[in-house]
Amino acid sequence: MSGKTSIHDFSIERFREGSLRDFQCVYELYYETIYTFAYNLVKKSEEAQDITTETFVKLWRLQANFENLNNIKAFLYITSRNACFDHFRKLQRQRSGQKEILYLLRSENEVENEMIDAEVFGELSRQIEDLPFSCRRVFELIYFNNLTTSEIAEKMGISAQNVLNQKAKAIRILRSGLLSKALLPVEMCLLLAFSFFV
Repeated sequence: MSGKTSIHDFSIERFREGSLRDFQCVYELYYETIYTFAYNLVKKSEEAQDITTETFVKLWRLQANFENLNNIKAFLYITSRNACFDHFRKLQRQRSGQKEILYLLRSENEVENEMIDAEVFGELSRQIEDLPFSCRRVFELIYFNNLTTSEIAEKMGISAQNVLNQKAKAIRILRSGLLSKALLPVEMCLLLAFSFFV
């Protein structure tokens, strides 16, 4: 890839057909944003670079599936977010503790003096299981199956807007449920909800 490309020259049709030039447009447009997003979670430059690179590799492999730039952007955020979760799960298994994964659930002011214990994770799992069917299904397809909005819409036979509505509903329910249990401060609940959705 040589020379800068302009997003004004971007074509979703060419991108879907495997155009290296149009892929470069997307790469140049979103690389720094996705890297910063990952770095703010994992706090390590090398891991953030690896996560960002792998995210774009996955985008390249699946580029025929996207309808527009918004779909691509959502995919990049969701994929990098899931990779950050995978990173923390590996650390958790290796160290038989949850310190690293808890960075995802802390606000900046609470890092030094507050930890989320297993009760919160257990409650979160129960809340996810208790989501209405469509909410839970959308959640699972996004978080566990890493599908895009359009892929979920096609799989479930609903509109893309309905997928987004179910996603927003799941966020509201999870946030409200954790707050009602008085397990987390408001700020942490908001961060927790955002941990699953972009």
